Amino acid sequence: MLSNFQEKLNQVNGMMKELAGMILKGEELCFEGFKSKSMEMLDAARESVKVCRPMANEIDNEVIKTLALYGPEATQLREMVGYLKITNELVNSASNIRSYVKHNKALIVSGFDIGELESSFVPLHRSALNAIRHMVEMIDLSVSEEETRKLYRHIKVEESKCDDLYSVVQKDISEMLCRIDVDPLDFITVLKLAKKLEQISDHAINVAKLLLYIKTGGELESY
Repeated sequence: MLSNFQEKLNQVNGMMKELAGMILKGEELCFEGFKSKSMEMLDAARESVKVCRPMANEIDNEVIKTLALYGPEATQLREMVGYLKITNELVNSASNIRSYVKHNKALIVSGFDIGELESSFVPLHRSALNAIRHMVEMIDLSVSEEETRKLYRHIKVEESKCDDLYSVVQKDISEMLCRIDVDPLDFITVLKLAKKLEQISDHAINVAKLLLYIKTGGELESY
């Protein structure tokens, strides 16, 4: 039979997986909306992360109640502290998705042709999405330490790709500005779009670092 604390920990972990799943669904819909230029898909992406903040608050409150009721120590305390920091990263990811939707819809309305940038934007989207998928896998309590480290390495690779691809988008935009007569504000919006994807991958690696801390201990970093 599980202890009361372990049951509470499983409950919090389940809520955390549900919250991370909302982020994953939102990013999947953003990617589909980008490829199809679908306002409906983008609206669905925004809707999918609508309750992320209330759920994060609920998780935080459960963690605080658990700390007060059971006074966990060592590894158990590490898990609770890690979860408090993870919710903040996931809320910021949801905010990035909402901003992405706003900027992408603005480009669709303006009629901006992003075709020349798809060679860098599609891989950027894919890497951000892969980072989130691995992050969701990593949250599961049943994942071994070895698998946790493996997933962390995968996320680190995808986050690094996002950084590189964001630089490529910046370069491509600079070149297009010199030869295409388009409203410069559209290019600024495109750059914001790419930045949101890069930031989503940053939040994924921050969550991964916290999950690695929960599993293995060590120093707790500030992000």
